[in-house]
Amino acid sequence: MKIVHLAAEFAPLAKAGGLGDVLVGLTRGLIKLKADVSVIIPKYGFLPPLPSLKEVATFQCTEQGQSYTNKMWSCEVENCHLLLLEAFHPKNYFNRPQIYGEVDDVARFLYFSKASLEYLKNQAPDILHIHDWHTAGSAILAKDLFQLKSSVLLTIHNASYQGRCASWDLDAIGLKGQEYLQKLHDDQYPNAINLLKGGIVYADCVNTVSPTYAEEILTPEIGGPLSATFRQYKNKLHGILNGIDQSIWNPATDKNLPALYSKTEKAIEIINHKQLILSELQKRFGLGDNKRPWIGAITRLVHQKGPELLEEALRQTIQNGGSYLLLGSSPDPKIQHHFDQLKMKYADNKNVFFYFEYNESLAHQFYSCLDFLIMPSNFEPCGLSQLIAMRYGTIPIVRKTGGLKDTVFDLEDETIPSKKRNGFVFENATKEDLKHAIQRAIQFFMNKQDEYQFLVRRVMQQDFSWDKPTLEYLKLYKKII
Repeated sequence: MKIVHLAAEFAPLAKAGGLGDVLVGLTRGLIKLKADVSVIIPKYGFLPPLPSLKEVATFQCTEQGQSYTNKMWSCEVENCHLLLLEAFHPKNYFNRPQIYGEVDDVARFLYFSKASLEYLKNQAPDILHIHDWHTAGSAILAKDLFQLKSSVLLTIHNASYQGRCASWDLDAIGLKGQEYLQKLHDDQYPNAINLLKGGIVYADCVNTVSPTYAEEILTPEIGGPLSATFRQYKNKLHGILNGIDQSIWNPATDKNLPALYSKTEKAIEIINHKQLILSELQKRFGLGDNKRPWIGAITRLVHQKGPELLEEALRQTIQNGGSYLLLGSSPDPKIQHHFDQLKMKYADNKNVFFYFEYNESLAHQFYSCLDFLIMPSNFEPCGLSQLIAMRYGTIPIVRKTGGLKDTVFDLEDETIPSKKRNGFVFENATKEDLKHAIQRAIQFFMNKQDEYQFLVRRVMQQDFSWDKPTLEYLKLYKKII
């Protein structure tokens, strides 16, 4: 079985969020099972030098009737076969400083989809696995323009981002846009075409990155204007929970940590190593060196992540005798300004720490030194942070939604087997529910330290690797071939 992924990201070369991590983790999992798998991404201008890079093809791709030269490059990254599409286009589509956020993102990724299929048309894979709206247009192109015999699987990592475009955007890549307007119109903006909707309609199979999210997007509350489309195509909708790459996220081998520890050590030894890492950060940043529990978030400050509840978590943590840490920033200037003001407000408090630039090494250290990770998400397709946190012996405090519901089970929930309980869960995205969860977590830490230490070791022993999800993807591939 030959599998080709088409995506906008691949960690660590091109990463804006969890999509890049998923691509490398799933690809490694497939290789482990001896699958023939490649990943195609754009050859972005910001990519570092790649010593193993070699040219494998030169070919043409048309846009608006004009023909442009493209080259496909091949290299091995993270033990994966990566193909990089270089487009010699006058608008320098991929010679930009960032992956997303350009005014012509629709045109860029439609061109990427079409050029990638030009490369693949004479060597069609058994499975064309496409990801999010950026490559959803390739499902339409594969079926209607190229007549590829490949079976197409669309994975939706976040249905909030949909790729709305005009009919002439499809005209530009050789499709008759007006013919698609009725079938693929956006349910909120009927004069626009919705590319993610096109992927849902044209793909042979669609999956989300957790079973609960696959159910939630059927509702208007989470699925929004696309919920009707999801309900219409419910029979080809599946949910497969993401894993994490345990070779990257491994406290026993992590080069970012000043002290290493593993799930096989005694609980007290794990705690001692976590405290040593915290003490190093306390010295480095001038933080409080008391025995208060540290609660923190490693996140983007966007609506999905519940920024208003992250602020409330700060207040509740301090009021209940804890310390608070936040690593992350916001693309929204208003949200970022608000958190800048919060940082100034707490500037003299050594038990509050904000770091607004994403730093991969610091992220690893924060995951390992925290006692609790807070994720009060308004919605969460899967979430990787709670999985990484548990890998490092940090207990999650989460809202019961999406992949958080599928992976974190409340310590006091007697309907769940005791061995499966691994954190603190609250139901509603309200300050009151969040307050109660934080109070329970801090009281557990303060008053039941032996049970807390036992829980730290237990969550480290849970299996959130890519082994099981990879087998589920293979089963899905075989089903649609």
